[in-house]
Amino acid sequence: MKKKNRNFMEMEDCVVLFADEYLNDVEGEKLEELCDAFLMKGVKKLIIDFSDTGLINSVGISILVGIMDKLKGGKGVLLFSGLKKVNHDIFNMLGLTKNVPVCKTPQEALKMIEGGSPRKLTVQ
Repeated sequence: MKKKNRNFMEMEDCVVLFADEYLNDVEGEKLEELCDAFLMKGVKKLIIDFSDTGLINSVGISILVGIMDKLKGGKGVLLFSGLKKVNHDIFNMLGLTKNVPVCKTPQEALKMIEGGSPRKLTVQ
């Protein structure tokens, strides 16, 4: 069953969260609250899609690291999708992509999850 909303698309055991155009403190906190709500409901597979995101500031990055921390140690699976080149380069430079698989589209990320191939988040 799919349930689509402006900020997320809910699947059986996975949720695709759509980040806003500018991931800063306000929008980042909204994204984190949405992640927390789904984690509390027992969802352990999250995809954050950045297709509409042009800019991510340092506060937005720190919020993403906080989300990663909540899923570390095998507590869940996190994938990113739709990163623009500049944001992908920043994520690489900061080491985020070492722990979180990056896909071109949410559909590609869903296929990866369905195939059972995403690695568990192992942030040290």
